Amino acid sequence: MNVFYFNPDNDLAIANGGEYYTPTPIAEQLRRDLQLLPCWLADDGDCVLCDSNKWQQWVENKGLKVKLITKNDLSVLDNVTFRPWGWNPAIRKQLITWGANEDLLPSKSNIEHIRKLAHRRTTIDIHRRLTEITGITFCPSPVELDDIELIKDFALQHPGCYAKEPWSGSGRGVYRALDPNGRDFIQRCQGALNRQGSMLCEVPFERTLDFAVEMECNHGMTTITGYSIFESDFHLQYKSGIVKPRTELRSIITMQYPDFHIVEDSIIKIIDEIVQPHFKGFLGVDMLLFHMPEGNVGINPCVELNMRTTMGAVTAALGERHGMNGKFSICPVEKIEADDILLTPVDISTKFAAIIKQ
Repeated sequence: MNVFYFNPDNDLAIANGGEYYTPTPIAEQLRRDLQLLPCWLADDGDCVLCDSNKWQQWVENKGLKVKLITKNDLSVLDNVTFRPWGWNPAIRKQLITWGANEDLLPSKSNIEHIRKLAHRRTTIDIHRRLTEITGITFCPSPVELDDIELIKDFALQHPGCYAKEPWSGSGRGVYRALDPNGRDFIQRCQGALNRQGSMLCEVPFERTLDFAVEMECNHGMTTITGYSIFESDFHLQYKSGIVKPRTELRSIITMQYPDFHIVEDSIIKIIDEIVQPHFKGFLGVDMLLFHMPEGNVGINPCVELNMRTTMGAVTAALGERHGMNGKFSICPVEKIEADDILLTPVDISTKFAAIIKQ
């Protein structure tokens, strides 16, 4: 039996690296409002850890055979697999404090290894390994830089490039170099260098499609659970995702890039080699398609490795396992419309909800 828990601040917590990380108010609001989101990923008989089980009937009315439990139930659980949205030192400590059996959790050293894999320099390693396997250099690899002058030089050579904090995700910690000599860009990058020691710089692409391969490491192997096609804003922050069956999503990708299977097969081999021995759960590899100067469509086969559950894992499950169609997003409650499908419940204190627009 799996015990799911929604901790959307995982990227911030893993960047902090400590056991006593405190989430920001907005992260805590999102955790509370969307805490039932893992219900759509759970199998029949699984549990979702939440603040209260008051929404059990709501879950059952959605046709989900999932049990809601609270932290008061953790001390009596045995022979279960804990599956938070993401693993970091703080969530491990929190689960133990709430009464979870430490023997059922990843060790401190295991979580530290997960943290190392979550560093954006892993994308450089994945690009290198992809080239070794396929003999193809698909696109320029990210470059890790640890000096502000080197970052400025890169930005001047590649107008509109992105500078990314090593531990960050979902568009957070990503800075667009529109004015490499501008005070705002320099201050943000210098702050990131002070906090995390380096930044990953990437050339910009004329992107035609943002998507991800969603995977799961379990039972000693890596399997593809689906695909996600999503929209992001100017700063690459997640906006929405398409909810369709798996075959339809994959066909959208292969229509633009027919050789996608080469990347797909190779990325599974790499994840199986470098991630699977140290990690159990959902993860995703963000990719993108882009216009090449000669007119062809190219691929960036690893924009980001997400060592955690993603919204793409949710949209993949909604389309394939639950037979839904539409556009998924996290919506302020005041903007919810009558025909939107609610994926998370709403009460008087709710500010955000997960929805599908059909």
